Amino acid sequence: MANRFVQNQLTQRQIYEQKYRVSRMNLLLVIAFTLINIVILVANLDTYFLFSAFIPYAIATIGMMLCGRLPEEYYPEELNGMIFLDNSFFVAMLIVAIVLTLLYLLAWFMSTKNRVGWLIFALVFFGLDTLGMLVLNGISLGSAFDILFHGWVIYELIVGIVAHNKLKNLPPEEVAVPDGSVPLHTEVGGEFTESAAESVAESAIETPDSPILRRADMEAKHRVLLQAQVGGYDVCYRRIKHTNELVINGNVYDELEGIVETSHTLSALVGGHRIDAGYDGVAHSFIILDGTVVAKKIRLF
Repeated sequence: MANRFVQNQLTQRQIYEQKYRVSRMNLLLVIAFTLINIVILVANLDTYFLFSAFIPYAIATIGMMLCGRLPEEYYPEELNGMIFLDNSFFVAMLIVAIVLTLLYLLAWFMSTKNRVGWLIFALVFFGLDTLGMLVLNGISLGSAFDILFHGWVIYELIVGIVAHNKLKNLPPEEVAVPDGSVPLHTEVGGEFTESAAESVAESAIETPDSPILRRADMEAKHRVLLQAQVGGYDVCYRRIKHTNELVINGNVYDELEGIVETSHTLSALVGGHRIDAGYDGVAHSFIILDGTVVAKKIRLF
């Protein structure tokens, strides 16, 4: 029978995983909009996006101003005769701004696999950014939206860190083979033990093949999440619109429907073998044959 996902039926583990993932997504948005704002600044376009880090943008702005790269209306009349610094100073300030932004990117990338220490680093770093904004800009009506967005990002980072701490205190999930006879205990994203793999293989031999849901529509627009040749079978774990499918030799054996992806495993018994494919809810898609991980891939989104 196909799995059906209903958002209000998430397990406690899935809720915490989703909060951690949303926290990292907010950090990624900060990185993207900061870089976009710096590019817009350098191009002298009169646009600015919220959800951006303040200090990297401010450093780039100072470099632009002291090197005379801003439009004339940004300079007071009494400074018309001022001597501007060499462009090398602007380049140095721009590099500093980009490096500071890339530190956020490093924290985002390294916070995969539930390495929450990097998310804490991003929280502290962004907290200092917020403090710098308040000191230099003060609190005014004009800066209200920037302050609100900074507060929102800090809140989301804290939510992700708290969710991680609660997640690691949860007991391991129990995963059972289709006949329910062999319970396996493993952490989300972990690998099955050798003894568990042997038990799965033995019970799978005595179990008939899983029913085929339908022939896979290969013409439909889809995204391949992971694909591998497994035990003589062509296994494709893919997503069509809001549905994840486990396709084996062109047939759909299991599926999961949902707008938001959380940790899940799609399973099928074919030719005496158990084939699993899914997402660990943190960073990886995986394909498992009889309890052994045979393919794994990092998923950034």
